[in-house]
Amino acid sequence: MSINVIDQWNNAAKAFSEEQERSFFARLNKAIVARRFTELHGEKVLDLGCGYGVYTDYLRSIGGDVIGIDGAQAMVDIAKEKYPDCTFMIADITRPLPFEDDSFDIVFCNQVLMDIENVETVLKECKRVLKSGGILHYSIVHPAFFGGNWTKDRASGKTGKLISSYLTKGISENTFWGSTTHYHRPLSYYLNAASDAGLTLIHTKEPPAYENKDRNSDLPLFFFAEYRK
Repeated sequence: MSINVIDQWNNAAKAFSEEQERSFFARLNKAIVARRFTELHGEKVLDLGCGYGVYTDYLRSIGGDVIGIDGAQAMVDIAKEKYPDCTFMIADITRPLPFEDDSFDIVFCNQVLMDIENVETVLKECKRVLKSGGILHYSIVHPAFFGGNWTKDRASGKTGKLISSYLTKGISENTFWGSTTHYHRPLSYYLNAASDAGLTLIHTKEPPAYENKDRNSDLPLFFFAEYRK
């Protein structure tokens, strides 16, 4: 039985958008994006898998000419209501994108790729719609540290993540804001898929994510990567 990811996100849209406005980790993600993109000067930006539109609005607010696209109608409806000054459209990002070749200076894809099946197709389309020299910026939850269980070493008192499987691809269910599908793949999968699509890696980032005493501050939660066409 095939998984209808768009239906899942339509059902999760309201709870997701509300939870993200409260989430410490969402604030961390936003801060990292804000440090990377401080100002734009009319660059054409595609917010790929824009969700409820928060980054479409941010990139517009710093000077980008931005369009946000998402396959979930409920997400786009929320985005249009929250950010009426932004441009949004419905599009299944796992299919050929409704844009001409060499259309965008930046493709921005935040926390999306781990929730879709055919990443290779998406990355090839990113390369196609980017202008020569254009930038693909994506982030995902870090596959080495997103899963697993927290554990504490009795001798040192330090916490860590107990991971029993990393290299093997897998599918699981997230229930943070309703049932959504998560695709686990090792980092090499994402790096190689972008390289195979014809994109050149220029930077990666694994920022620390945990600050309280019950979590190890030396572990990341997110992985950010940037490529040039």
